[in-house]
Amino acid sequence: MNKVIAVVCLAALAAGTAFADVELKPQKHGQCYTDEQLFVKDVEGAGGGKGTLHGKFAFRREQALEDDAIKEIGWMTLKPGAYIGTHAHKDNEDAYLIISGKGVFTDGNGNAWVVGPGDMTIARPGQAHGLANLYKEDLVFLDIIAKNNAANLEAITKKAAESKQCFKLAELFDKNSEKAGKTGVGTLYGKFAFRREKATDDEAIKEIGRMTLKKGASIGLHPHVDNDDTYIIISGKGVFTGSDGKEIEVGPMSVTIAGPGESHALRNDSDQDLVFIDLIAKNHAHPAAKK
Repeated sequence: MNKVIAVVCLAALAAGTAFADVELKPQKHGQCYTDEQLFVKDVEGAGGGKGTLHGKFAFRREQALEDDAIKEIGWMTLKPGAYIGTHAHKDNEDAYLIISGKGVFTDGNGNAWVVGPGDMTIARPGQAHGLANLYKEDLVFLDIIAKNNAANLEAITKKAAESKQCFKLAELFDKNSEKAGKTGVGTLYGKFAFRREKATDDEAIKEIGRMTLKKGASIGLHPHVDNDDTYIIISGKGVFTGSDGKEIEVGPMSVTIAGPGESHALRNDSDQDLVFIDLIAKNHAHPAAKK
């Protein structure tokens, strides 16, 4: 009997932290969450949809502080036949970034796109979205929610109809950086849906990129003054450094973040490319953003 219990416990640990062990109350989040530190929370009929939306989270919106720009980061899975119903966003922004499998992404205007690995989608205030798995393989995607408390919701909602929601991998544009973070080594390769230079003050999510660091390349340790920046590892292994200067090995599904007043760095010491999502968001109501 004891052996059976031990096996069950080990299986639970392998699947991630149990939801019951996590306090869903506002708290300061950490800077680095490895796959083993993510907690599991599933939702039935998400957005009025069908089936189970399986989630492994670094943190959820219930845990976010008022000043946090990024409110939630989760690795999500829709099994074949499951879907998230088309639902509207009133005051926050929600990005679905496809990692593996295929699905159908819909907006509130009846438009639909078949999406697959590398495709990026977003719903801003005044927009709606849904996602369905009509295929035979699991649909795995990142779900990142952000909010700008200072946004002019009336103004951004008026522009919702003309604001693009689906960015196919083939449409992403290249922009590479040398010595990223000022003290980095080598080239940081990037493929972007959009970048911060063209973001408006009302938008919370300023930039989404699919980034690659080759062997020996790095992003130097650098501070963030008034925004949130998350690196989410898709493939490969790397070394993450946070504000405390400690080095942590990160791999697939690791979630890292630096908020206002925090620093971060990332490097690739391995032979395999280090591929990760880089998403930047800003809450213009944050005290640091008002200065």
